[in-house]
Amino acid sequence: MRTFFKLIIMWKPSKKILFALMFLMSTLSGITLCMVDWEVLEKGKGIDIYREINTPLIFFGLAFLFMIPYVKKLKEEKAG
Repeated sequence: MRTFFKLIIMWKPSKKILFALMFLMSTLSGITLCMVDWEVLEKGKGIDIYREINTPLIFFGLAFLFMIPYVKKLKEEKAG
């Protein structure tokens, strides 16, 4: 398990790969948001709301996580 985390930390994707992953996750987030049953969100309670909005939130979070290193690479490129 420790080796797996070291592999994730050591993974240095290129700017193009980060942009593609960020774009893909944002697109999937938008698509899954279109599939949300908004009536469940208005009338549902707790776990029903979580089940309905879970997948779009995961994709949104992943898009944000890929955006952070992408912006860092852009800043490094601009500074260097």
